[in-house]
Amino acid sequence: FWLKPFWLKLPLFGGRPINFSRGAMARVLLLLAAAVPAAASFAGWTYDPEHPTEPFDDVSTAVNGMIHKFVPVDRREDNWQGNFCSCLENGHISSWYQYASAMYLIDTCNPKAGFVMRTGHLQDRHTEPLQGMMACDTLKLITYCLSH
Repeated sequence: FWLKPFWLKLPLFGGRPINFSRGAMARVLLLLAAAVPAAASFAGWTYDPEHPTEPFDDVSTAVNGMIHKFVPVDRREDNWQGNFCSCLENGHISSWYQYASAMYLIDTCNPKAGFVMRTGHLQDRHTEPLQGMMACDTLKLITYCLSH
């Protein structure tokens, strides 16, 4: 199986930290992005405006945890956090009439301050095709930068 049962290593399950290999980081990010909407689509789930949820907030939090080493990543310390942020800052995503800088959606990305995304720009991705393309390109860019 391409992704070992990482949920058994969560602090909730036995107190052991998560250890991801370099390639598994990207797979876990995609899994998080896919699992949150799937979990929200179960029968009986309704949107609660008092407790809103946004899957891209969860992705941003997961990446921020990797950058700040809250989530240990099994790879050598070769400034991968800085290289990841440089990759994101130089990436492009879909925009109104052309590909534009991903900095439109990235508020902060550096090893000291962490990773903060402007997820409000993607909240209508279910009804606005362009926002859907931006969301898809954002996930692809994050995955690409984590895997390189």
